[in-house]
Amino acid sequence: MAPAHTDRHFDEQLDRLTSSIGAMGDFAISQFSDAVRSLMDRDAELASRVVDQDRMIDALRRDLSASAALVIVKRQPLASDLDEVLADLRIVEDLERVGDLSKNIARRVRSLSAGTFPAEGLTDFDAMSQRCIAQVRNAVEAFLHRNAGMARDVKMLDDAIDREHHGLVDQIVVLMGKSRADVADFVHLLFCVKNAERIADHAVNIAEAAHLKATGKPIGPVTALG
Repeated sequence: MAPAHTDRHFDEQLDRLTSSIGAMGDFAISQFSDAVRSLMDRDAELASRVVDQDRMIDALRRDLSASAALVIVKRQPLASDLDEVLADLRIVEDLERVGDLSKNIARRVRSLSAGTFPAEGLTDFDAMSQRCIAQVRNAVEAFLHRNAGMARDVKMLDDAIDREHHGLVDQIVVLMGKSRADVADFVHLLFCVKNAERIADHAVNIAEAAHLKATGKPIGPVTALG
């Protein structure tokens, strides 16, 4: 655990900011999970709720960014403390993007036809998305608990998700060739796959900021164990 700062009030403000960012992270994860579920279940009502609730994440981002800026203005932190607040700001921005990308998935769901996807492509999308959800959850946990090891694990697993993403895109393209009547729906699914992969990238950004906050050092390169 990082040492306490000499200014007790500064620590209290950082603790409140951390707690609020954790709550925003939970909400962003819920939005992503619901967006994926709306696609799996072809649930247009759930998709609409995800789209409507995105404004709440936008409001959280504005409030938390303002709170972090106020800490900087009022406390005028020195270099290491300033880095900590700036890491919080970066995490808030990434969580807001997770919300935006979840909204994009939900919008695609509302545009789908009444047909059904082949089970193969949809099941593999769900499996990839669950790993992306876990990446965001673990990155937020690494931030909340100042767990540098968990942050490194998030970054290490990103290459596997990238490979899974490319494989799934190739699979969907093949399926498009076999079912030309469903090409428009497959295009929507391709965008959903890309949005999920981008969410995993934002999880890495959060993990990098969490590592910096926990150790004061950049995360550096990580290599998956063979």
